[in-house]
Amino acid sequence: GSPWGMTVFIGHGAFKAMGAQVGYSFMTGIAFIIVCFSGLSSLVLSIFPAEVLNPIILYVGLVVCVEALEITPPRHWPAFLVALVPGFFNWAQQVASDFAAAVCEQGFLVDGSLVEAGSNAACAVSARSNEAWTLRPTLVAVRTFGKGYILTSIVWAAMVVYIADRKFGMAAAWSVIAAALSSCGLVHAEVVFLPWHPEGDAAYHWEIVGGYLLTAGFLLVIELAQRFNKGPNQEETVAAKEVDEEDVSTRNPSLTDNSERV
Repeated sequence: GSPWGMTVFIGHGAFKAMGAQVGYSFMTGIAFIIVCFSGLSSLVLSIFPAEVLNPIILYVGLVVCVEALEITPPRHWPAFLVALVPGFFNWAQQVASDFAAAVCEQGFLVDGSLVEAGSNAACAVSARSNEAWTLRPTLVAVRTFGKGYILTSIVWAAMVVYIADRKFGMAAAWSVIAAALSSCGLVHAEVVFLPWHPEGDAAYHWEIVGGYLLTAGFLLVIELAQRFNKGPNQEETVAAKEVDEEDVSTRNPSLTDNSERV
């Protein structure tokens, strides 16, 4: 929903390679203002169906992923993949709800005769209700990890990045942040609430908070072990970082020129 999407990341490297500078960013913002405030967006959507626009969004998503990997050191690639997982959970939850609702709307067979939904028969549990997602533990996990997936992706990615860099203390700090966000419904819940007064389908929020805190404790133990020279050698981490930076420059030599132009 951000009007600055084109300015921030989509094709940014390609635009700079073609000579686009700060003026392009201003013109992009002005173009979005004209489209949004004039109602042209509704006109475009009425002419072009979503099935036509979705492939463009898919292509843009693929380009963004490719550019992200080009500038990301190989040791951080697992963080990139982990950050995608909450989004998949959210997508799976929406698709599953639509599927179950569509099945219920088709009606039911009673003694071989079709009874339409809403007349004398209905699903025992609404496909879109919170209760439906508590029928199986796997369903609880899908719904829980899909809620607030953007913040969850940021936190999970940060944790994996610091783990890859063997900065376990920072990874533990991010795990504590995740616990704090979970305690009030900013992630893994539909609504925001006070930690001592959960609302909605947040019945499992203390279990999630406890899981993040246990993870933080485990990472702190590794951090202490590393500081007492019982963990990985810090020199190995520095050497690996230098190799990764050299690899990134080799795969995308234009990054140096772009950074100088910025």
